[in-house]
Amino acid sequence: MEDSATIAALNRRAIDAALNCNWTEAIEINEQIIVDDPENIPCLNRMAKAYTELGKYSRAKKIYQEVLKLDPYNPIASKNLKRIAPFKLDENPHNGNETKQKLSVSSFLQEPGVTKIVSLVKVAEPHKLSALSTGMKVTILPKSRGITITDLDGAYLGVLPDDIAHLLLKFISGGNKYEAIVKSVKSNGLTVLLRETFRSRRFKNQPSFLEDSHYASYPSDHLSLGADMMMDDSPNESDETDS
Repeated sequence: MEDSATIAALNRRAIDAALNCNWTEAIEINEQIIVDDPENIPCLNRMAKAYTELGKYSRAKKIYQEVLKLDPYNPIASKNLKRIAPFKLDENPHNGNETKQKLSVSSFLQEPGVTKIVSLVKVAEPHKLSALSTGMKVTILPKSRGITITDLDGAYLGVLPDDIAHLLLKFISGGNKYEAIVKSVKSNGLTVLLRETFRSRRFKNQPSFLEDSHYASYPSDHLSLGADMMMDDSPNESDETDS
């Protein structure tokens, strides 16, 4: 039987493997943990997630069902079991690297002024981030003084940096719409790609995302003024922001 320090180390390795989309390795490590702790619910959920990513839905479903026998109200197992319910058993199995490569081509094409890759701050705990994978859609949740990013079920993931959040709040309040998808996940970090999906007529000639140098040009205590100037349709006001 493994000691507690060894189990803790295996848990860290399992989470790191999942964050790096090494699904086969993640399964192998979690199986080592299950030998000594067969009712380890976080471990079972990680295994089911890995099997899902490999296209082995029948195995994933069985593990999620096992979790729900141990904990009938477990939100992770319940949520993910519903998500994979429509999938045919073990249809089109794939590995994480293939998925990652496909997404990098089809989902992360960047358009000047329309997309921006952003690293979140105040991110959630590693075990929560490990449930994410590249290409997953996440929710943009505007608040009075910032923008929170959650998963599709409302679980907290992190927040946008203040400078970007402050500017986007102005655009959103004016009618622009945006989406966000996971670009990369680490044990202590989460990067998303923000994309403008609708531009209000009010901002028809104003890009949502400027070069980093433009963001840096606004002192932190003048962000509100800078954003207000960007939103003004007057050519003279726009010229002032470029000076």
